[in-house]
Amino acid sequence: MHRQRASFSGLDASAPELAKILTYPRVDESDYSARLGELRGLGVSSIIPGGDTIVSGMSIAGKGCVGLVVRAKVGKKMCALKIRRVDANRQSMAGEARLHKIANDAGVGPRLYDYTQNFMLMEFAEGPSIAEWASCAGKDEAQQTAKSVLEQCYLLDRAGLDHGQLSRLDRHVIVAKRATIIDFETASTERRTANVSAAGQSLFVAGAVAAMIGRAMGKIDREAAISALRAYKRDQTRKGLKALLDALDL
Repeated sequence: MHRQRASFSGLDASAPELAKILTYPRVDESDYSARLGELRGLGVSSIIPGGDTIVSGMSIAGKGCVGLVVRAKVGKKMCALKIRRVDANRQSMAGEARLHKIANDAGVGPRLYDYTQNFMLMEFAEGPSIAEWASCAGKDEAQQTAKSVLEQCYLLDRAGLDHGQLSRLDRHVIVAKRATIIDFETASTERRTANVSAAGQSLFVAGAVAAMIGRAMGKIDREAAISALRAYKRDQTRKGLKALLDALDL
């Protein structure tokens, strides 16, 4: 079994394992040194291994096309730290941070604390994916969580922010005490919002999440769900959302 350090305390500049994470996927010594300076400016005192994804022999919370997500300590607080990959299709995290803040202002997503060119420091939201969670959920829990997801999606629609990936809820919603929508790296204010529509399809019409939610909630009238989703899509009003929730018995 691979043995990991408990943490990278003090952000040791000589730690090769840390360099592989901070400058993934290729180590760059000058970039590594500059990024350590950014982390210290954010108040990060240590990076702590943990999560289901393995990168360069270290377990981390997540990996995407733009960045890696790791656990980080700021004082005594555990935070989530998103690290911009050196091969990312953007030169800064500023754009994603702006979109994430729009979501936060609407009451959605983990709280964004701060950001730099290469990092975003956020509230640490931990929990299983919604598909994993739903596999063990009861009817009332499944109904409450599905309703919460749709209501959060409505808030994003009203804010004019399209998440862009909510047709794959299993990758973008985690559930602990409540459902949390994560990862706004492909979000946009330039395209028509489709958050409720995409999430509703994933929850009730097709895919792994729909199968698990259906098992927990019992038989769902797919045709009624599809009809209500189409009606909501036309005007995206609170009245349309209520009609959708009523059609789904939420």
